[in-house]
Amino acid sequence: MENRNDELDQFKTRINLAEYAASQGYQLDRRESSRNSAVMRRESDNDKIIIATDTDGHGVYFSVRDEQDNGSIVDFVQRRKGWNLGQTRKELRPWLGVEPMPVPERIKKPEPSSKDRQAAMGAFAQMQPQPAGGHPYLLSRGINSETLADPRFVGMIRADQRGNAVFPHYDSHGLSGYELKNKGFTGFSRGGEKRIWHSANIGNAERVVVVESAIDALSHAQETGDHEAAYISIGGQPSPEQWAVLETALLNKQAQGAALVAGTDADVAGDVLAERIAELVPGIERQRPTAGDWNEQLQRRDDYEPAAPSGPRMG
Repeated sequence: MENRNDELDQFKTRINLAEYAASQGYQLDRRESSRNSAVMRRESDNDKIIIATDTDGHGVYFSVRDEQDNGSIVDFVQRRKGWNLGQTRKELRPWLGVEPMPVPERIKKPEPSSKDRQAAMGAFAQMQPQPAGGHPYLLSRGINSETLADPRFVGMIRADQRGNAVFPHYDSHGLSGYELKNKGFTGFSRGGEKRIWHSANIGNAERVVVVESAIDALSHAQETGDHEAAYISIGGQPSPEQWAVLETALLNKQAQGAALVAGTDADVAGDVLAERIAELVPGIERQRPTAGDWNEQLQRRDDYEPAAPSGPRMG
């Protein structure tokens, strides 16, 4: 019995679950994947899964379509083929051989991640894009549907089942958690880690504006008419971990020759943040809103007409 249990553990640790999934018709979504997650889809049954590596080295997966469909590679095989444990062992033993099994493409095994991060990745993957025409709460803040439809922002704003606007946070490993916003409510994913939110064009933009919130980023883009800049939000007063992620991101962009702008709030705290950012990346430009923050400036426009607000959906 002990040897058979050892074999199960080898299945879970030695077999690259992402490559096994590829052999079963799943294709890697490189845009959504990161260092600690492989997002894969199968057209034949419209399945979408996220594969990660637990801290004990076990490969794990969870289906975006079915919350009950998750577990190890053993669960993956049994669930999809309807096999018992004996049949599953026979299926997986060849994958423990010296020679690698043939697969459509070689996929790097995700780096280990915590249960909390895996939970955040799974929950975020199940969220829907913001509603057509824009998220009601963001529209109520004066951000128009054209801004919300900008490709820089479309994929970086989602909506949860409670109607909250959702802004994903990232670090060098991938998704670390997500911020929740609604009328009178601000929250963060349970167990998630606040890092930085950024627009989708951060990789190739020639100009990057650092602001204090994602709503400020949307407001700055609309207020200034800047259609090319990428945005980074630090979510208010950053933690030491956030400062480290921000410094790496800005130094990388500076090395690429991008222009950097500190667009923090027009108050003492915002000025202090701008000075701290300038210490990280000397030469950064300071762009101060005329009133409070960029959303407040947007709402002070003479032609400002807020949409009907959405109700708070806390939790």
